[in-house]
Amino acid sequence: MTDLERYNRDKATVISMIKFILMVLIVGVLLFIGTKLVAVLVPFIIGFLLAKTSFALAEPLAKKISKPSKYKEYRRKISTVIYIILLVIIALVIIWCCTMLVEQGLRAINTLSKLVSGFDAPGFTTEFLNRFTKENGGFITPSMMETIQENFQNVFEMVLQKVPGFITGIFTGIWSMIENLPYGIFVVICIILSGYYFINDGPNVLKAYLKRVPNKSFRMKSVSLLNDLSVTLFRALGGYVALLVITAVEAWIAFKLAGVNYAVILALVTAVIDFLPVLGISATMIPVMCYLGLHHNFTGVIILVIAMAIMTVLRRVLEPAILGKSLHLHPLMMLLGMALGVYIWGAIGFLLGPTMLIIILDVCKVFEIDKKVMNFLSRVLSNFMKKPEEPIEESSKAE
Repeated sequence: MTDLERYNRDKATVISMIKFILMVLIVGVLLFIGTKLVAVLVPFIIGFLLAKTSFALAEPLAKKISKPSKYKEYRRKISTVIYIILLVIIALVIIWCCTMLVEQGLRAINTLSKLVSGFDAPGFTTEFLNRFTKENGGFITPSMMETIQENFQNVFEMVLQKVPGFITGIFTGIWSMIENLPYGIFVVICIILSGYYFINDGPNVLKAYLKRVPNKSFRMKSVSLLNDLSVTLFRALGGYVALLVITAVEAWIAFKLAGVNYAVILALVTAVIDFLPVLGISATMIPVMCYLGLHHNFTGVIILVIAMAIMTVLRRVLEPAILGKSLHLHPLMMLLGMALGVYIWGAIGFLLGPTMLIIILDVCKVFEIDKKVMNFLSRVLSNFMKKPEEPIEESSKAE
């Protein structure tokens, strides 16, 4: 290889590396901007899901009562009516849930305060440990008894010091929610208006976009991506929200029948935990069963066992029907999406993380970004892996 050829090879390698670094930087900047924009787009995503749900519910009704020539007009009008009904139902459910949460939360705080203030830690510890002393055939010596009582008393005093801060934190969180009420009202208005415009002006906006895109290949891929994302987001977000609501309602009914206090709070916790991979409703219901068993409420234990079996069967039946085949994320990828989402956006990232992961995977699939990146990397790395040509011997030149 001559010096000029080696120079051209090294030059091409350096240029490829610079291109790769620039691509990584551009992708990083886009991802950073995207993490900031997603929080702004959440109300519009919710409005889109409600509009999509209204369209899905209105379609069979429009086919029955309209002529083919007026199908789109009837579907739009019926979708608007269904959209308004959905908003009213959601508002009533949210108001009821917030009322019950506040009521049961205040009752739980009051019960906890009474329990802590009236709890006799030394007496409870002595009564419990006396069962295991050597005098009663156990293994605890008087010195061990004294040490355990002292340590338990220290732990109890430390917990007592934390209780006021815990209660203060709860009220601080409630007050911060009240302070953010104007922003919450603005978000609600964005959800309502965006859903309405998606129903009435969505097709016109799409047509205008397609007319202004000159590249036919990009236009077709954009339409394919919009269709895929429409189905995926509807299935993923709408489906998981539906499963969360169904699980919460089932758990609330089960806890109420079992006579469990704070049924609404436990039902919401059960629904959220059931959303996590690997974990399920048993992570909440089994501890509640143990609590009921310790308090000799065996009827409640039987009710929860039957309810858990019914909920498990219903989940296996409903999940494929609601989610369909549009969501094929490995549980490890779901956990990764949740972890990144919570790290970037906080609590709301619990749902936003997997959603953004789904969107990124769909974009890569439609535009074949993964293949292009791998081809680019293979070209860059192949320049490093090329073996230098062997020098030609003088004798062979002479021949």
